[in-house]
Amino acid sequence: MGAMMKKLLLPFVLCLIVISTSFGQSSRNDYKKIDYIKVDQEYLDQFVQLAEEQLKPKVSSLIESNSFLSWSLYKVQYPGGKESGYNFVSVTTASSIDTFSEQFASVTAPDYVPESVGTNGQNQFGNISSVMKSEIWKVENNIEADSLSGPSKFMTMDYMNVAPGKSPDYLMLEDEIAKPIHIERIEDSQMDDWAVYSLILPGGINYGYNYATGNHFEKLGHVEFGFNDEIIKQAIGENSNIPELFNTIYTTRDLVKRELWQLVDHVQ
Repeated sequence: MGAMMKKLLLPFVLCLIVISTSFGQSSRNDYKKIDYIKVDQEYLDQFVQLAEEQLKPKVSSLIESNSFLSWSLYKVQYPGGKESGYNFVSVTTASSIDTFSEQFASVTAPDYVPESVGTNGQNQFGNISSVMKSEIWKVENNIEADSLSGPSKFMTMDYMNVAPGKSPDYLMLEDEIAKPIHIERIEDSQMDDWAVYSLILPGGINYGYNYATGNHFEKLGHVEFGFNDEIIKQAIGENSNIPELFNTIYTTRDLVKRELWQLVDHVQ
């Protein structure tokens, strides 16, 4: 680790020890299966209704049996139209990566539909939707407010590209710099929770990104307030060298894209 990074990180260690007990945390090393779904405009209402009537009850049963931990369905708000190629995102969380191959085993069902939904339901989803891509992510770090009763209304997914060999530096920056700042945002009621994910599947240097952060908000207006000078100084001190801080972050990872998702339904 470079001298500049050590200089930046050391003041945050005591801060993390003091504030980490104020928040509940779900387990690191959980896994998330994210399916990016395209539904034609004429079938949007039908798709949401099918998800509520057929998909949600089956997922609820799988959560009760401890196969899954949670499930959320989001509508992609930005980018809209044809830019992203998909307009819904299904996020399924499990404590074991093997669960996904066990519960999504049918070769004829859409990738986001568990086998337990049955052939009829699988066919209905298949007739009105297409899966553009599927990914499996590992939770590397996270914060959840104790009072949070369910997923927030809005989520931004920030996709990062971290150069080979830089993963330890990137994760350390997220843990020691970004995390205290996000905790300050949560205490100021400008954010609900936050997580860092590493991409397990698919992979390769040509995929475009290998890490992401999930940022959850109850109000759309809170998305606007990020790493501003006031929040940074509250989190890590009035004498913080903010230009040096941002330079360290930017040289560690590239922000590839950011999407805004709005919650449609969930089970946990």
